[in-house]
Amino acid sequence: MNKNKLSKLGLILAAGAIPAVNAFGGIFVITDDAAPAGLGDLEVTLNWETSVATNHGTAVSTAPALEFAYGAMGTLEIAASLDFGHDYVSGRYARKLGESRVNDFNFTGISFGLKNMILDPEAENAPFGLSLVGGFSWAFADASQNSARDITFELGLIFQKNFLNDDLVLAFTPTVAFTSVKGDPASGSTDSTFDSTEYSLAGGASYALGGGLRVGVEGGYTLAYDGNGFVEDQFYAGPNVCYEADSWWLTLTVAPRLFTSADDVIVAGQFGYVF
Repeated sequence: MNKNKLSKLGLILAAGAIPAVNAFGGIFVITDDAAPAGLGDLEVTLNWETSVATNHGTAVSTAPALEFAYGAMGTLEIAASLDFGHDYVSGRYARKLGESRVNDFNFTGISFGLKNMILDPEAENAPFGLSLVGGFSWAFADASQNSARDITFELGLIFQKNFLNDDLVLAFTPTVAFTSVKGDPASGSTDSTFDSTEYSLAGGASYALGGGLRVGVEGGYTLAYDGNGFVEDQFYAGPNVCYEADSWWLTLTVAPRLFTSADDVIVAGQFGYVF
């Protein structure tokens, strides 16, 4: 996570649940995603993931990204995204912590990703669909327009199983992310280094109601560690809805943080178009 004004304020937000590598795309799990983009197809996707905390005020951390994914081979997809950040803290929320109001937006960095399909989820002889994904993210700024210099490497697997003639789709994605932060924009230091590791498990189910409409549920659990050991864990889960047309799709998830006293929720959406 970037050491931005939100971390300076010490707010407990869900930023750790927002993927560092946006080229993976998705919310927690995008169903029917074990298969890469079709050979020669270009998928352009707008990802919008927002974490909202309310505690006598409002604090919002948003990570929009414009992603381009290309089917380079029948089983290989390559992706790149332009990443942005928006941090907002209301005056009422900030005053409670003795800080100033925040409203920052900036182009924060770039991400790259690869997806290689090992098992086709729609093949009759395959027990399930399986893809290997890997990504790299470089954040050269944070939302407050300070230097961030965050570098993240992420590896994961996408398991997918289709039932009932593909009407019911189950997906499961374990990932691990390694992040190195050079410098601390909040303090002005350029020499410090902060390293962290995050282990995530995400799962989801989606059922086709007909006419391109799908509904389901998905969630994600993350464990974060730094050089001193365990930092925190986070669990988010909630409903999702998706509409799929021949060449585009729109999906939305609202997932509150569970099993904690923290009052934050993730609202995430994705609009994609295939050329």
